Amino acid sequence: MFLFYNNNGKIRGACGAGSPNDELTYIPEGTTSLYCDDNEYPDIGNNLSDYTIQNNILVYTPIPDIIKLPPLQEAKIEEINIACNKEILDGFDSNILGDESNFHHYKFDMEYQANFSEMANMLSLDDTITEINWPVDGFMVIHTKQQFISLLKEARDHKSGKLERYFDLKEQIMNCQSTDEVGLINW
Repeated sequence: MFLFYNNNGKIRGACGAGSPNDELTYIPEGTTSLYCDDNEYPDIGNNLSDYTIQNNILVYTPIPDIIKLPPLQEAKIEEINIACNKEILDGFDSNILGDESNFHHYKFDMEYQANFSEMANMLSLDDTITEINWPVDGFMVIHTKQQFISLLKEARDHKSGKLERYFDLKEQIMNCQSTDEVGLINW
């Protein structure tokens, strides 16, 4: 495997067997290379940032957690943000239609969230509305006004519960003192 490094000995990339990229498409001008035996350094392909070249020798120089921690925390927060948004947008199940053992799925993507808000506004403005025809499990189903108001509360709880979990995990991530601690936190 060929390792490419800058004047400070910091590895900028690799190519060849065992490297993360079989081909390095861009090698910065002035970059020096060193050939190393893949068998001698079996983990280098996954840990390039933990090695430097010193006196033309590959040296394991792990980056301290204090340097790796902030970008890792940022990446983990983005990971849980994506998971949180996905769960919100995937919708929720409710047995609001009266059968305690039979839950129905309600969509809650951005369009449906807007539709829920619009219907909530309509209910607050028009006392004559007694029934709402709303999509459930891919079919239009009649909901009483009270059922729909309860459904609106469940929708709110669905979203706020996911957001609370996100912010709790985000706080835990920001309080981590090591990269190992960050790695233990998952959505």
